[in-house]
Amino acid sequence: MTKILNLDSGTIIENQEIAKDHFVMSVLLTTHLDAALPGQFIMMRKQGVKDPLLRRPLSLYGFFQTEAGTVLEFLYRVLGKGTLALSRLVAGDTVDILGPLGKPFEVIEARPHIILLAGGIGAAPLSYFLEYLAKGLDRYGKNAQQAEMRRITFYFGAANASALVGLPQIQRFCPDVRIATDDASAGFAGTVTELLRRDLPEFDHAMTSIYACGPTAMIKSLSQLMQTSSIPCYVSMEERMACGIGACLGCSIKVRQESSGWAYCQVCTDGPVFNIKDLMWD
Repeated sequence: MTKILNLDSGTIIENQEIAKDHFVMSVLLTTHLDAALPGQFIMMRKQGVKDPLLRRPLSLYGFFQTEAGTVLEFLYRVLGKGTLALSRLVAGDTVDILGPLGKPFEVIEARPHIILLAGGIGAAPLSYFLEYLAKGLDRYGKNAQQAEMRRITFYFGAANASALVGLPQIQRFCPDVRIATDDASAGFAGTVTELLRRDLPEFDHAMTSIYACGPTAMIKSLSQLMQTSSIPCYVSMEERMACGIGACLGCSIKVRQESSGWAYCQVCTDGPVFNIKDLMWD
């Protein structure tokens, strides 16, 4: 389990709607944070309010240091009461923050071809992971030979072209971006997993690893695709969370276990990143 760090509070720098119901929020922390890793998340709520009472989980979209202090960025979509409340925050508002929480993505040193597969708002944590890799911030990326060998392919799927939120940021750090839309308004006509299925034969399976985040339907489809593949695949699960620390058991999912066959694990503390072959859907 990742050590919990309560950052107490932060101040909204910007909370901009970049597409319909999609926002990018920047928060200046009151406490210095040395690191926040791709795949981790925070729990946030507006300071001093009781409705909604519970914090809402937000995946990390960006992390950097400024003269004023540590800044966290979040790309999120308005889906319910909690995220609607967050969308109404303005510069100068203060928020309560718990985090960073959860297990991050881990790079496999022996597999220099990294495929990132995002569906919809699942692009948020993978965009941060992409930037992290492109800048060589992981321990393997600091090795010049390893960095020279590294290849990144980013798959991005959405219902239509207008839902490809955050695409310019992705293209900034990755020249090989492959797009799929359900309505054929951009890129491949179909789902992003169908596009990946088409392309898999062109990749060296011994040198490749896959990291994904997206809606449950996408993860299920990807799970079926990867069952017979030798490529390791890790996914960040999107689940509703109430506490973020494993106390409420509200984000339990069924996971394969060697000792007992299976067990319920909490996405907030045992994840959110899991080996896709350990996920059980029945």
